[in-house]
Amino acid sequence: MQNNDEFLAALKAEWFKRFTEILADKTVPLSNLKCLELCEARCCPRVGMRPLSPDKIASPVVVLLPFEMEYIMEKTGVSKDVFRIWPIDLTPEIRLEIGTLDLGKPCPFLQANHLCGIHEHNPLDCRTFPLLPSLDPAGSLEWSLGENCPSLAFLSPAFSEHMKRTWRELLPMIPRSWWDLYEFADHWTGYPKPAESNHAD
Repeated sequence: MQNNDEFLAALKAEWFKRFTEILADKTVPLSNLKCLELCEARCCPRVGMRPLSPDKIASPVVVLLPFEMEYIMEKTGVSKDVFRIWPIDLTPEIRLEIGTLDLGKPCPFLQANHLCGIHEHNPLDCRTFPLLPSLDPAGSLEWSLGENCPSLAFLSPAFSEHMKRTWRELLPMIPRSWWDLYEFADHWTGYPKPAESNHAD
């Protein structure tokens, strides 16, 4: 029987393979989102977002898939310190670290021009937006939309279906505990603000 380290190494290798395949896929239809014209980085957690009203924020949290944090670290050289770490239980004996970006640990890849500095390796949660996946009580995928996305009206149905298919293919690999975290984060308004008013976001 494999020990936990061997199991995790094999699982990580499988996730890395999937991430590479997703990022290398040249058949993804254009989203038609008017990002360059309309984007205000409403879905990118960043410094200065805290004072915005709820209607100005599309998503205050990005949740990475299992081993996606490690994949991004390997591909970009970024440190684990830039992520907030949320542990989830894969089994009673095995715990995974899930990386997130939020208002307390803002996205280190967001550039001043609102472009992504690691677009070729960015998280699936970012690639999928403004589509928001969730699980229904039966464990099947269902979808909502990030209503505060300035480009929402332009979203391509072909792009939406492609991303939904990508998530359906990953679904058997994603533990239920990850979905619990994702559901929690979806309703979260960010990590509590530091007590000192002069402390940076």
